[in-house]
Amino acid sequence: MLKFVEYLNEGTSVDDEMLGHLTHTKDLPHEAPQHGHTAIDLIHNFHKMRQGQSSNVGASLKTDGGASVHVMHDAKGVGVSDKHRIARGVVARTPEEVDKHFGHQPQYAASLKHLLAHGHEFVGKGHHVQGDLMHTPGDPQSSHSKGTTTTTPNRITYKAKTSAPVGFAAHTEVTKGVAHAPTKGALKKSKNVFVPEPNYKPEPSTYSAADREKVEHHLGKARELMSAHSTHHLTPEHIDPKKGGHFTTYLNRTTRRGETASVEGYKAHLKSEGEKAAGKLKTAAGQEKTRAKFAGHIAHVDQNKEHFQRSLDIRHHLGQATEHVLKGVSHPDMETSIDGKKSQGEGIVLQKKDKAGKMRPVSKLVPVKVSNAILNNPRFA
Repeated sequence: MLKFVEYLNEGTSVDDEMLGHLTHTKDLPHEAPQHGHTAIDLIHNFHKMRQGQSSNVGASLKTDGGASVHVMHDAKGVGVSDKHRIARGVVARTPEEVDKHFGHQPQYAASLKHLLAHGHEFVGKGHHVQGDLMHTPGDPQSSHSKGTTTTTPNRITYKAKTSAPVGFAAHTEVTKGVAHAPTKGALKKSKNVFVPEPNYKPEPSTYSAADREKVEHHLGKARELMSAHSTHHLTPEHIDPKKGGHFTTYLNRTTRRGETASVEGYKAHLKSEGEKAAGKLKTAAGQEKTRAKFAGHIAHVDQNKEHFQRSLDIRHHLGQATEHVLKGVSHPDMETSIDGKKSQGEGIVLQKKDKAGKMRPVSKLVPVKVSNAILNNPRFA
């Protein structure tokens, strides 16, 4: 999946587009500081779309599926792969090749064989699509009864009126290494493969006046804060995963724990991380050097406390705008629940046109309760 900064810079790395993760729109101002205003623009344009107005973004329905897989239908026939192996050029075109590359995971291999068998039915000739496995015969997370399929491929449970033995949630089409919204002819209807509607279709009647007002209020507050905002405090060790990315890690942790992010909380996080890092070293000199490095990070936060607080305030208002702009958004093909209780779906993927005119996924809008549930998936506890 294309990373937001690379979209803006017209980057086309196959690895990043196929393996990367979409950024939450509310996190763009600190993960891509130079493009912070774009986060406001993205939410505002989806807000317009929800009202049936002209908008410069596209939107697809995000599905919390299982394994991310690739299915291609070309001159050689049908091929399947996954997000890890596709980057290495590994494509299985026969059941034997599936066993060769995926046989160490028997259930997964069995699911891929079903996709291989039915790929020609739901993927158009000359197209390559990427999406999530929803259900296949014999998988332990699905059940079928009276024309209805219920499946929990990850954290959200989906209930759909389908008897199709295979379920596949299409996300993107891939053309010459570039991931983009599926084009006409990429997906076909098949009685054997249930493909839920990937595109969001606005229903203005489901978007209340109260939620519209809240979105406009929080976007207005974010604009005010952005107008006086500086990003010099967001140095690599705080936002770049390759250099530490401690601020991003801290914010993800607060979401997982259901906590409110604060400057003091971030400083406590840095101190704790510094102690953990020092504790892994054997020499006193190494430990002291590590503690000094993290003390420097904390000093930087103290020196820029006002700026870090503004970053948190901007994220808060964008987060609130996200919550309200998603109220009333539901999947037309599936009911959703978490732990037996009705819930929102996984949200929306926002798209923008690139220079070639293709709609490219750039960021995502996900309800915080759903994010929290996914981050706290008991399967991975």
